[in-house]
Amino acid sequence: MMKRKYILLSMVTRSELTKVPMGKNILKLFYDKYPSLAPEYANYYEPINKSINTTDEALVYWEDERFLARRRHQISGTWHHSKDIIKVGCIDFEYNWNRKINWHTLFSELIIISNAYYGYAHVFTENEIVPAGAGSAISCFLRGTPGIHLKKGVPNLGWANYFGEEYVKEIDVPLLQKNGFNIQKLGDGYVFNVTANLSDVIDNYDEFDERRKVLKSLFHPELFQKYEPYG
Repeated sequence: MMKRKYILLSMVTRSELTKVPMGKNILKLFYDKYPSLAPEYANYYEPINKSINTTDEALVYWEDERFLARRRHQISGTWHHSKDIIKVGCIDFEYNWNRKINWHTLFSELIIISNAYYGYAHVFTENEIVPAGAGSAISCFLRGTPGIHLKKGVPNLGWANYFGEEYVKEIDVPLLQKNGFNIQKLGDGYVFNVTANLSDVIDNYDEFDERRKVLKSLFHPELFQKYEPYG
């Protein structure tokens, strides 16, 4: 059976995700601008079964240190935000793949609102969905990368990537541009893509992966973790 395709938007921030106006601004973005992606149910734990239909209703659950949300209609998906042991916040948005959504624009908007210093947007298919041990580079890339795991290095590059704060110094903007990669200033950092379209990951994975290898070669090799299912 073919594994489902899913899109993951993952970002790491030192800002207080549970505080107003951070949570309210993120929720308002979805309910006002992306209603087909806005959460329908929330809770602090499974089962995620408390109905929510507005920013204010969702905010009741959001302000807890662990927030879980889900939508089951149209484009189904899950949300999760938490804080790791080094007090760095991580927020992940996972949805069934849908070509009609401008995921890159949404990703960029979330980077700004969440004041993220690292993030990526990627669509996963059977080419990359494999079993992996918790805490491994592959597991972190597939499920979202907590800030503490970045201490070991960046797990991998997604289709779209955001580098801010300490990661800005790792970027040679002219070098990326010279090699044909789109890179744009965003907030205090840069957002850059592997290929022109996110759907390239699905339609031509081999070409996408070759371009990703080229892109990774333009950074210092020690920036990245060894991409393995365990370790």
